[in-house]
Amino acid sequence: MLMRYWGRKPLKLIDEIMSDIEGTVIDPFGGAGTIVLSALRHGNKGVYLDINPYAWLVAFVNIISVDAEEFMRRGEEVLENLTEVRKRTLRNDYLYYPNGKPFWKKRNAERVSQFFSPNNFSKLYSILKGIDRVETSPEVKIALYGAFCSSLFKASKMKRENAGSWGVPSYWIPERHKEVDALEAFSSEVKRFYSYFRRNKGYKLNEDVKLLIKNSLSFRYDKDLILFTDPPFFDEVQYMELSFFYWVWLRESKFRDVVKEILGEDIEFNMDDEIIVNPNRNMDYSNYILLMKKFLNRTSEMREKYLLFHYDNEELKKKVVELVKEEWGSIKIVDFNIGNQRKIGPRGSKKYILMYSN
Repeated sequence: MLMRYWGRKPLKLIDEIMSDIEGTVIDPFGGAGTIVLSALRHGNKGVYLDINPYAWLVAFVNIISVDAEEFMRRGEEVLENLTEVRKRTLRNDYLYYPNGKPFWKKRNAERVSQFFSPNNFSKLYSILKGIDRVETSPEVKIALYGAFCSSLFKASKMKRENAGSWGVPSYWIPERHKEVDALEAFSSEVKRFYSYFRRNKGYKLNEDVKLLIKNSLSFRYDKDLILFTDPPFFDEVQYMELSFFYWVWLRESKFRDVVKEILGEDIEFNMDDEIIVNPNRNMDYSNYILLMKKFLNRTSEMREKYLLFHYDNEELKKKVVELVKEEWGSIKIVDFNIGNQRKIGPRGSKKYILMYSN
């Protein structure tokens, strides 16, 4: 995968299950696009859904075909034509909810702008505006915004020496940090993206796969589609909260205009629709269960369904199993422990359960 996301899915397990699936696979909690990409690699069609515009961006560059040479030319053009921007902060980037409570993963900073030195902030903003000015295809433009987002952590005060990615899922500035020069970070990411696009042919948008920014609770599911998904497990990872780090940059650009050109509709970053447990948003375990019940009910008529859960609590796992049985009826259940899987979430469990009906 080109761009990483906080949720890490067991690729080998997904590929093994996918080898017996034929048809169009839909993942309503798409994340980085791992499940849909596996479906495509096994000769199926795919439908990707996620309410998170940043997740959609990650999935787009991981899955969609992008002209590597054109991407490289435009990336170099951005760097060659930078203009100084006199700006020091992003608008409305405070790490607080409308109710006044702080982000659950907020640690020692008040706003996103604090994670960047004045020098790197100015350079990053100049890069972002340079991408806005580039004239190219929507696919290349989205990929450039992806390369920009991939350079943000490296150019931030969250970057520790020898740390390549945002490994600690919280808003935290370590006492010893070593941010990379923003121009160097973006240049490095452009080269890395170029290499990926050259090696991977990618898939055609709207021919091989549909990528949608939609709410899983309001989407109308065709019963002939094959449901294969890995929903957020309670409080494991605060996806939307962490994605805010990228969104406050993207909304300063023409990113939304380009996405509208692709999808034909406006997009928003709406945390209220997320199925998650977060006490600071008044989202408790009972609320999570109610929302998951609604999702399971909406998908109950689909003929073939696969639900993969990562869990770290046996009691919560039992509740989910009971809920799935209640809404889907008879199901088959398989437990897995992925030994070589990178630890996920605050408690680092590697346990999965697969519930399916076909």
